[in-house]
Amino acid sequence: MNIQKPEGLLSVVLPTELASSPSSRQLIINQDQQDEEASDCPLLTPSPPGAQTSSALESGAIFVSLEGNPVESIPPPTLDNINKEDGLNEFMNIVNSSSKVLNDEPSSRDPMVESTSSGSSSDTNGPVCAQLLTQLNTAYQHLAPDAQALFYNQENGGKPPLVGIQLVVPKPSKDYRFMKWNWPLIRKTCFWSLMSLLAGCTALVIGVIATMPRKCDPTVQWWQGSVFYEIFPASFQDSSKGGDGIGDIRGITMRLDYLKELGIRGIRLNSIFPAVHYPEYYSNIDNLTDLNEHLGTLDDFAILVREVHRRNMSLLLDLPLYPFIKTLFEDDIPENKSNKTNKALRERRDVTDDTLLQKVVPTTPSSSIQAIQQAMFPTAPPLEQSQQQALLSNAVKPMTEDPITTAIRIWLQRGVDGFYLKGLEHYVDEESFASNVRHWKSILGPERILICHVDALNAAKSVAAKNSILNRVDLVDVTLRIANGTKEIKRQIEDITRGLLFEKPGYPWIHWSIGGVDFARIASTVNVKNATMATTLLGMMLPGTPSIFYGDEIGIVDCECEDHKDLAHVHNVPPMYWDKNNESGIKFTSLPTAWLPEATKPLETSLIGTIAAMAHLRSQTTPIYVKAVLKQNQVLANCDIRYAEDEIIVIERWYPRRNSYVFVANLGNETQTKDLSFLYYGGHVVVGPTYRMNREVYLKQLVIPPGEALIIKLDK
Repeated sequence: MNIQKPEGLLSVVLPTELASSPSSRQLIINQDQQDEEASDCPLLTPSPPGAQTSSALESGAIFVSLEGNPVESIPPPTLDNINKEDGLNEFMNIVNSSSKVLNDEPSSRDPMVESTSSGSSSDTNGPVCAQLLTQLNTAYQHLAPDAQALFYNQENGGKPPLVGIQLVVPKPSKDYRFMKWNWPLIRKTCFWSLMSLLAGCTALVIGVIATMPRKCDPTVQWWQGSVFYEIFPASFQDSSKGGDGIGDIRGITMRLDYLKELGIRGIRLNSIFPAVHYPEYYSNIDNLTDLNEHLGTLDDFAILVREVHRRNMSLLLDLPLYPFIKTLFEDDIPENKSNKTNKALRERRDVTDDTLLQKVVPTTPSSSIQAIQQAMFPTAPPLEQSQQQALLSNAVKPMTEDPITTAIRIWLQRGVDGFYLKGLEHYVDEESFASNVRHWKSILGPERILICHVDALNAAKSVAAKNSILNRVDLVDVTLRIANGTKEIKRQIEDITRGLLFEKPGYPWIHWSIGGVDFARIASTVNVKNATMATTLLGMMLPGTPSIFYGDEIGIVDCECEDHKDLAHVHNVPPMYWDKNNESGIKFTSLPTAWLPEATKPLETSLIGTIAAMAHLRSQTTPIYVKAVLKQNQVLANCDIRYAEDEIIVIERWYPRRNSYVFVANLGNETQTKDLSFLYYGGHVVVGPTYRMNREVYLKQLVIPPGEALIIKLDK
């Protein structure tokens, strides 16, 4: 029977006639037993019956074809060759050589391939392996007669060769889809993608670590904890060459670098408004919107604002409300005509006049609207022009802004960053006080500030007025009087730190003023003349925003001139003393005389340069510039007066997990040796006299000369 073998199948021809000699038969039986023991699939291992007889092995051939082409043709073995002395070895070599071609096909451990080594006859009494494979696979078939003829050999006596069973095994497919992929490119892509991911993660971690804040300091606004500097413009610097001996705006611009080096963050100008006989009577102002002609022009003021902001500083103005502003109410609106509409207008003063008129008084309708109205209401005759004018004249007049609001708006447009409302305590009893304060703050916004004196808070009787100050004012000015000794200083400080302003975190910060335009000079009030810098350092050590009055950083004194006895109110504002080392020898004015005798050279002190060093330390040291510590939902002022005896004052500033700082000053006239070891052991001097700087100091026997102060950094 001739059956066409499909392509792609592996053909193995197995012999069906075994040798008839006992030795060969025993060889085949032993080989079958070994195959059965080593078979991976026992069900496919041949188990010949014991009674089965085999014909004599005369000749045989093993034919292996891959894809229909013979791979190797082996001469068929004859019976004589098998029965030779080494016939068995030849027979095994034939079998092994025939199986070498199969190495490229399915594994030799494959049960289907292993079963081919146990060939038998093609009849129904063949081996169990052949019968089982015949049932499972219809591809088993006998060689055709013409195939047998290929192996017919006349030298073997004309005997036909062994007829084998052709085992057709499906060829494994070699066209899997994944085998056509570009695996080198895939491997490179995966590798570099992984490397990129690792590099990105590493860069992200490094970036997070690099941008993490080194200190968990509380956030503060620009005016909180900064150092302010109060200037009386007429006495600071005269810039005019042939001038009048009065300081001006351009003179302040000339000295901005000096203020920057001093560590100033906010510059506060006292009175810059037009006044009769300025500057002798600077408080008799005419309005709050113009600049005094003696100080310069608005262009000069614009240059000052620009230069101040360029140096990362801020400019503030004092608005002298009292006695210039009589009342917060409008005098031109009678009280008997006040109604709900007027009240609503007063509460919405930030709305323009035109908008208010449109909401209160109906405008003249257009022709189309008049036609619609006539169609809907035919009985209503149109108003005459005279009647319309009468209606408009009887309508509610728009509320004009009060002078304070107008001044705030105008100076904000000119670049001012805040206002000190001087004399605000005289208006706290008025009904519109709370609404006015809220309105002023709404105009300023969150980045610009309002300042008032603590007297306004103490004078507020109503809850609304008090809350308007606590919630709308940013800084509350506290004047610290130091002439009555250290015990009085301690009492004033503790009254503030244990008072209302430290009850909630959102309440205003303290604006500490040691000197000012309304008070005598520190150097003229303290017993020790050179204690001015020590008291200035004291104010900079307190929690809040300290303010320095011009000249106190060098210790100038009041003017004592016989020719100006009638001007006692200006004796504390003498022209600034400028050392030649500051600005290339430029004095206050180029004229022989100034409007007031210039300040004399201050007394020598060991604290030269300590104000700038303290301002720098304050800007970077959390325990000093913060207002308080929030602990267990309570606001605690991180300031403690540890000692205030014998004109020695010790102030400690602390913060959790930070080094504490201690201020020690001698405001007396004698050198004192104190044992403060019951308070602290010792520390490192960070601000103080030159001979103590950057040295360790021990408080067992601390020697403090008169008028001297130092700041000590304690160990944790």
